[in-house]
Amino acid sequence: MKLRSLYIFHLDTGACNGCEIELFDILTPYYDAERLGVRLAASPRHSHAMAVTGPLTRQTYYAAKEAIKAMPPKPRIIVAIGTCACSGGIFYNGYPIYRRPESGREGQEYPRRGGIFELVQDLRDEGEYVGPVVYIPGCPPRPEEILYGVALALGLVEKQVKGEYYTEEVGFELPEYPLEERIRLSLRERLKYVVGYFDREKILEDFMELVKEARSAEELHRLIEEYCLKNPDPRVSLAMRVLEREFLRLKEKYGWEVKGNAKAPQSEVRGLQVSADRNAGSR
Repeated sequence: MKLRSLYIFHLDTGACNGCEIELFDILTPYYDAERLGVRLAASPRHSHAMAVTGPLTRQTYYAAKEAIKAMPPKPRIIVAIGTCACSGGIFYNGYPIYRRPESGREGQEYPRRGGIFELVQDLRDEGEYVGPVVYIPGCPPRPEEILYGVALALGLVEKQVKGEYYTEEVGFELPEYPLEERIRLSLRERLKYVVGYFDREKILEDFMELVKEARSAEELHRLIEEYCLKNPDPRVSLAMRVLEREFLRLKEKYGWEVKGNAKAPQSEVRGLQVSADRNAGSR
């Protein structure tokens, strides 16, 4: 459907107000979006398109869902303005951001999932019609970029970059070695949600020393208990418990082996001799 004019309703799903400033700038006489037939609507019931800003927080999810459902059945165009609306931005795996259960919160997927993408998928799964989605990334995007995205929705301009689909997998893999360093960085990333930057390195260093000293999961647990008794600070104890659980999860995930069934060097797997324990248990 080609529209001669476009009524847009603005929906804020937790933005910082940076994208809003640029959005309202296109309505000023300098950019004059009304010359393209673009006007702001006071209600989603009167709008052809929804201009969405923000990373879609849990608090705004249901309100945003109802707002899109309140739009006329067609064309229901979604214009995601800013990186947060497009993919969740730097907040994409934060606890206040809505993520579909199948998206998870590991934060290792590419491209990143978050923002309005998650809500659109939910609506389509429920059988609701959602029209084309125009993504305008930027932090914030310039008014000219927003105008270009709106012009795309109106069919006034052509895409500068065409979508391409590949049928064969791209052979991109993260480097496997050194395994011990990969696990340490994973633990460091997990620890940032528990303690501050100043304490994180010291706690992680102490934990890795306990890992090197331990010869089994039970012994590691005992060493952590002794460490927590010597350090009565409950925040340190909590950080150690979190590290222990995450380390055991990573140990099971990697199995201390790299792809190709090649064992990691012994210098990288000291501490918990997982392979040896597994062999001993099988006997």
